[in-house]
Amino acid sequence: SNFFNMVFSGAIKIGEIKLFSIVVDNVASTATLAFNIKELPDKPPLKWQSIEYNACRIGFTCDDVRGLNVKNLPATSLMTVNIERHDSRFRVSIEAEDSSIEFTAAYLRLGDPSVYFTDDVF
Repeated sequence: SNFFNMVFSGAIKIGEIKLFSIVVDNVASTATLAFNIKELPDKPPLKWQSIEYNACRIGFTCDDVRGLNVKNLPATSLMTVNIERHDSRFRVSIEAEDSSIEFTAAYLRLGDPSVYFTDDVF
């Protein structure tokens, strides 16, 4: 995402997240996940500089999803994201102590980040 690269000065590792939503489109075989990350943009655009925020939400859309397995949602604890490339597919695993989301996808698209203020930060 070009916008992602504009608001963060360097690469960030997406490890621990706070899951916000997962939307599955059975017909299109897509899954879109939205989640908060610990990192906040260090190069916010001008319109963000006038607002107070303490949370950053990003997400990704996965195409040609196969083998979707969801266990114990909603998850209330932090989750860990792991994405590995296996041949022509990505294996996506998002896990917490008692919850998990697992599947493979042919394509992943990172969504643009957004920021907001919340009382429920990391």
